[in-house]
Amino acid sequence: MDIKCRDIRILVNPNITSEQLWDFYIRNDVCEVGFGKEVAVKPLKHSSLIIGAFNDDKLVGIARAMFDGLSAVIMEFCLERKLQGENLEYSNGSLIEENKFEVGKRMGELLINELRNMGATFISLDIVKDCEERFYKSMGFRENCGHLSYYIDERPYV
Repeated sequence: MDIKCRDIRILVNPNITSEQLWDFYIRNDVCEVGFGKEVAVKPLKHSSLIIGAFNDDKLVGIARAMFDGLSAVIMEFCLERKLQGENLEYSNGSLIEENKFEVGKRMGELLINELRNMGATFISLDIVKDCEERFYKSMGFRENCGHLSYYIDERPYV
């Protein structure tokens, strides 16, 4: 796929088909593939906010958030590996290791602005340590010192 960054459109709550998302996940080695297509595409119907980046009709980035009227949680932020740069350590589209063409930052700024417009006063996310800090700090996120993250993880690909 030849990506021309100047031709990338970033849209709020776009109509993303199951096929577009599944193709993106497969192409970028995103772990949701472990669920199978039917389960992996469910969030398209259940997210409060979706930001999609497109090169022609190809999905090249997706960010999803849940919002309860006050707080928001970014559930997914994925970017086409080719848009991140070269020599990625993990080379997985679900991690944003680099942001060579600033597409991820454009998506993130739109996501944050939309959440603020919806009324979000607290926006959180989980990131991979020693991998994604630089990207998220560039958008104003900071570590929530003193807090621990607890979870139940029953994903099939872990």
